[in-house]
Amino acid sequence: MAVNKGLAQEIREAAEADLLTFIRLVSPEQVLGACHEEVLRWWYRPDASTHQLLLFPRDHQKSRLVAYRVVWELTKDPTLRVLYISATANLAEKQLSFMKSIFTSDIYRRYWPDHVNAEEGRRKKWTNSEIMLDHPLREQEKVRDPSIFTAGLTTGITGMHCDIAVMDDVVVYENAYSKEGREKVKSQYSLLSSIEGANAREWVVGTRYHPTDLYSELMAMTQDTFDEDGEISGSTPIYEVYEKAVESRGDGTGEFLWPKQQRKDGKWFGFDQRILAKKRGQYLDRGQFRAQYYNDPSDPDNVPVSRDKFQYYERKFLSQENGYWYFRGKRLNVFAAVDFAFSMSKKADYTAIVVVGIDSENQIYVLDIDRFRSDRISEYFDHILQLSNKWAFRKLRAEVTVAQAVIVRQLKEMIRDNGLSISIDEHRPQSKSKEERIMAILEPRYDLQSIWHYKGGECQTLEEELSTRNPSHDDIIDALANAIDISVKPTKNTGSEKRSNIDWSQFKFRGSYAA
Repeated sequence: MAVNKGLAQEIREAAEADLLTFIRLVSPEQVLGACHEEVLRWWYRPDASTHQLLLFPRDHQKSRLVAYRVVWELTKDPTLRVLYISATANLAEKQLSFMKSIFTSDIYRRYWPDHVNAEEGRRKKWTNSEIMLDHPLREQEKVRDPSIFTAGLTTGITGMHCDIAVMDDVVVYENAYSKEGREKVKSQYSLLSSIEGANAREWVVGTRYHPTDLYSELMAMTQDTFDEDGEISGSTPIYEVYEKAVESRGDGTGEFLWPKQQRKDGKWFGFDQRILAKKRGQYLDRGQFRAQYYNDPSDPDNVPVSRDKFQYYERKFLSQENGYWYFRGKRLNVFAAVDFAFSMSKKADYTAIVVVGIDSENQIYVLDIDRFRSDRISEYFDHILQLSNKWAFRKLRAEVTVAQAVIVRQLKEMIRDNGLSISIDEHRPQSKSKEERIMAILEPRYDLQSIWHYKGGECQTLEEELSTRNPSHDDIIDALANAIDISVKPTKNTGSEKRSNIDWSQFKFRGSYAA
């Protein structure tokens, strides 16, 4: 359809002035709900931050919206350099393919013919992973970096420069539920500040998966603020956050964020009770469902041990006397357990050794956690030896399968040859699944609040394993359960409390922190 120059100019100016108008022009088939229009307004309100985090439920068009946003910004200013990161390079390239389809569409070229050469062979750069627009302004400004460069979490981006960094669904199932996966996401994010221009913008869109995923870190980031004299006057969040759940009540009966709507061709989009119920029914893990549709990564009804059950003690109140350990003067019997791994491959479990102390009142203290990767028996022994020298435990449990029996037999020989007085309790589970056995030991004790953690270190990993349904690694909780299972409290006779002039009863602690 021919459009006269005056009208074309008017349409072009209207589209460049408003993202919603632009989307309706270049993609008239795109169905948008009120929630999407609200996001567009939030992105471009007068006091908007340069760093924005959009947390939307799955299947709510967040990736498509941010792709439109990138194309629109480049339409207005073709000299911009955009870095587009997704969880994998393949996902980022799919998004680039969508954006390329807009740039090359007939309707786009009708209003912005200078951005992309009509002949693909004459375009400056047009690959699966990056593109350079052909607009003459790029040549005038001598912009050498791509208009859009895509990357996954493992793609090298050092040496790049960008004006806009987009992180689109970088947190996914494959990296959310392991500490290593989350660290990989954070590592790639940490590179951004070194390649961004001074006034760069960061746009992050995603869905929650885990309590300590990248999005939780972004929400907690702050920057110093300064007064007129250049003195620090306070702090302010770096990211502004727009976060929504699929519906308002949390049980499937509330007001839906994107109510079902029908396009002219009869195709339906959005959500209602029936659609959400079907989605919920297809999730075997309710925790994942709550995270991805309600942006609530901790479903209290579905976690093995909720975080409010975690209690902490101060290690400074531990003391050793005559070969025995005490906490606030109370004698601790010390035990340990090991959970072996067999492989150095990245997906293998770690080997974990957990040391616990138990007092005469059945209070259990996690004294130490050693976590490492190895399949060498000599390394197993070295780690056991170091912990034994420190904590003086005399009994160590090892869960034994056919293959592990060989390891345990050799460890016993090494213990004997080195003159150590450590007995290894070989444990061969006869019934129940591994998860059931672990939680049968741990859950009642956490419910009774009789287990105490130390702050930091591998206790953080322990807490992730405890508060995540089906964790990718369970080595620490397995070792903890076995250590507790063999623990025997000291008797309340002479020697169960350290002799002292201090009346320890006056320090009786009430609350959740044994300080």
